[in-house]
Amino acid sequence: MLKSRNFLVLLGALFLLCLPSCLEVEQLITLKKDGSGTISEEIVMGAPIVAMLEGLPAGAGAENPFADLYDPEKYKAKASDFGKGVAYSRLETIERDGGKGVKAIYTFEDINSVTLTPGSPMQELDKEEKGPKDDPLKFAYAGGVLTVSIPEPAAEILESAEDAEDADEGAAKVANEVMEAMMVEMFKGMKITTKLVTSTGIQKSDATYLKDDTITLLRMDFDEIMKNPKGLKALRKLEGAKRGEIAESLKGVKGMAVETKKKIRVKLR
Repeated sequence: MLKSRNFLVLLGALFLLCLPSCLEVEQLITLKKDGSGTISEEIVMGAPIVAMLEGLPAGAGAENPFADLYDPEKYKAKASDFGKGVAYSRLETIERDGGKGVKAIYTFEDINSVTLTPGSPMQELDKEEKGPKDDPLKFAYAGGVLTVSIPEPAAEILESAEDAEDADEGAAKVANEVMEAMMVEMFKGMKITTKLVTSTGIQKSDATYLKDDTITLLRMDFDEIMKNPKGLKALRKLEGAKRGEIAESLKGVKGMAVETKKKIRVKLR
């Protein structure tokens, strides 16, 4: 059975997490015809988060709540995570609609050496995250044709109280109802995207989500997802799901796109 103490801890954690997220994360790979290009990662905290952080008590010894976000050394150190030969270029600050953020830009000479994990900045922001990590995308480029290898998804995306082996049916149902209500608020305004574009255009591609010269590898617009009653259920179905199951879960759910093919090919113009 789900012990009452554990149940209260679960509720307490949910209430602590129920802060206005309004967090946007965008990763963009731009590929040139010669195989070089750039990677940019943009992280923007919405106005509610900014207001909350700026409203924290100031005084002797108080830390700047944005110090870590604006620290260029943090992004310089991350360059090696993208693969051999990827170099830090610059950091741009962003102020948009009351929100604040940064765009870190990296350069590479050969995309064959690049690796990138879609949505990874979200895991980096959550320093307490100890769940399974997704393997990165890998790239192979030759003769104007790019092949992107997409790994099998990590085993867990969302945790459900129903999955606890010691949970009784009644307590698990209540816990999940509370979790769903909290998640709607917690994810409000949150967007996560990973895209690939080419500087010369795309002649053809078998990517699932191709529009003009942009391929979407991951898109999570939680406002759109939560508008649909099927949205949260679709998110839950992603937990431990395989490629085919994920593709089936995404049908009819606006705001969500996940490339599920093992490989996609892109022929540049």
